[in-house]
Amino acid sequence: MVVVIRAVKKIKARLDSVLHPQFIAQGERGMSLIEIIIVVALLGTLMAYMVSNLIGQSEEAKKDETKLAQGVISQSLQMYRIHNNKYPGDLKGLLTNPGDAKNWRGPYIESNKLKDPWGNDFHYESDGRNYKIISPGPDGTTGNEDDILYPAEDKPSGT
Repeated sequence: MVVVIRAVKKIKARLDSVLHPQFIAQGERGMSLIEIIIVVALLGTLMAYMVSNLIGQSEEAKKDETKLAQGVISQSLQMYRIHNNKYPGDLKGLLTNPGDAKNWRGPYIESNKLKDPWGNDFHYESDGRNYKIISPGPDGTTGNEDDILYPAEDKPSGT
């Protein structure tokens, strides 16, 4: 019986040494509340900075996508002009025969291609020989600085 008690004490001592290592100093058992708050604040600041950069890149990507879509519309307008010797009066002339196009071979474009990435309809102006394709841009209204024009107009230097 004494042998069993000694064996149990030895096993208990070994378990204690494994479960409670002596290398942990008294003041190093964890982080204080202040340290945790500081770390959380730093992570929050870092995340806010990263999100603001990603939002800006998303808007720039939409602007680039708009320019590409305007190029697709331009190619459709060119094809219409080759067939009919003039540009259509409006963009609907690319989808359905406007009636005055004798050699209309359309549709020249899919209807979903006539909207910009913000869901706005492209605006179109033509005098029969030249044209402009205008996206209202992020705010959805034409006639202000965020409009995206095709072909791009040269902006005066100094702006």
